Amino acid sequence: MTDTKLLDTPFGSFQLLRRPRRRNEVLQAWDAADSYLLNQLAEQNLPPQSRILIVNDSFGALSCALAKFDCSHWSDSVSAQLACCENAHINTCREPEFIASTDLPEGHFDRIIYRLPRSHSLMRYQLERLRPLLRAPEHFVGATMAKYLNASTLALIGESLGEAQASLAWKKARLVAVNSLCSDHEGYSDDWEVTRDDGLGVILGNHANVFSRGKFDRGSRVLLDALPKLPLDRDASAHIADLGCGNGLLGVVAARHWRNARVEFFDESHLAVSSARRNVLGNLEDGSRCGFHRDDCMSGYSGPPFDLVLCNPPFHQEQQIGDHIAQQMFEHSLRFLRPGGYLCVVGNRHLGYHTTLAKRFTQCTTLHSDAKFVVLLATK
Repeated sequence: MTDTKLLDTPFGSFQLLRRPRRRNEVLQAWDAADSYLLNQLAEQNLPPQSRILIVNDSFGALSCALAKFDCSHWSDSVSAQLACCENAHINTCREPEFIASTDLPEGHFDRIIYRLPRSHSLMRYQLERLRPLLRAPEHFVGATMAKYLNASTLALIGESLGEAQASLAWKKARLVAVNSLCSDHEGYSDDWEVTRDDGLGVILGNHANVFSRGKFDRGSRVLLDALPKLPLDRDASAHIADLGCGNGLLGVVAARHWRNARVEFFDESHLAVSSARRNVLGNLEDGSRCGFHRDDCMSGYSGPPFDLVLCNPPFHQEQQIGDHIAQQMFEHSLRFLRPGGYLCVVGNRHLGYHTTLAKRFTQCTTLHSDAKFVVLLATK
């Protein structure tokens, strides 16, 4: 193991690694909000048979520390669930039951432990579905770093669950308690938001937490402008991947451009893959030539190689900004492209993807650009 730092908690000490793995990792796999939550729970002396729902545990800090209880882990992130599994194995802890965000937790929970997500649309989606599970306000406790907690976040929690109150800060983290539950809960609001683009001829919807909600991303539009320049015959029976697909915009337009192609959609967000599947059905005459993968990049892929990978990489993982996910996408693309296959990637000019791709691939050229974005074509 490359990281020897330990998370010390009232429930024991745990060695935790982030995902994706990086050499000389400088970031911890937990923060003070995790520690604050665990200290709070330890004071409550819950019996070992207590059933706990852990929501949005990024790398397993909460799941490992609370493994002696009957824990379930509800998350939109496949990467987070895989990290929890890896760290449970490292620390010989019992794995929690994993529940995808597209499914609903069921039954009675003695505590709901909630790490507040960055996305307010995801927060509303989750809290509205947690409300029927709460029998008493004291069964809920949330946490985040203080700099991410503001009045609008507390108001959203108040609308979804009940009157919310933030604790004093501890090591720049804060807890969120619910003083009283909403009495007028009437079910869930529709999280499906639709956007039309007449120029592209598509109508796409996004579930909560899916990138570029309510608008068409400019970087993706720049990449789509470059599709006719790609050296791939339009009549070819090509095998194409939309890596980090989000709502499936790139893959849907590619499936229209290459009408004989099979297109595979990959994303680590359960809600993103669900959005892409729904958008394929709404925009393509033949959705049977499309496949869908809820995966950490292409970690679990074992199918035939690709002729082309389309990619608009994210440059953050929750609140952490960096290119580590993009680097993992480039590595997996290289692994699963056929010899002579292409990776077409779009990114902000300042990110310097050209340098990285030139080191990994046989050739890397600029295919298209505008004042902010550049589209690169890398050949295996």
